[in-house]
Amino acid sequence: MSGVAVDVTARVESGARLLGNVVVGARTHIGTWTEINGNGSLVEIGEDCDIASFVAIHCLDSSRRTRGLDPDIERLPIKIGNRVFIGTHAVILGGCVIGDGAVIGAGVVVQKRQVIEAGTVLRAVEPR
Repeated sequence: MSGVAVDVTARVESGARLLGNVVVGARTHIGTWTEINGNGSLVEIGEDCDIASFVAIHCLDSSRRTRGLDPDIERLPIKIGNRVFIGTHAVILGGCVIGDGAVIGAGVVVQKRQVIEAGTVLRAVEPR
């Protein structure tokens, strides 16, 4: 896969940025000012997903290179299943797999290589 492929029934709002290798499934919505960066890897987003505004989904991690620990930028694929909701200001890092029907709440950071099982609900702050 090379480049951006958005299903004709998906909606990408003005101001959203899809970079590199990104596949967006049918009836998925991507909100304004969301950035999805699949440069050098692949971001796959399933069908019927709702990705809010101001979400960051990035395959790249340059932290080891910046600290002189590795000469290369790490690039890991991301797979987001069907019917996934991702709330505003969430961050999804490389190597993540998010199962069908999962909910990633506002402000949640899904750490590198984290696997979120189908139907899981993650919140940045648990309700009292």
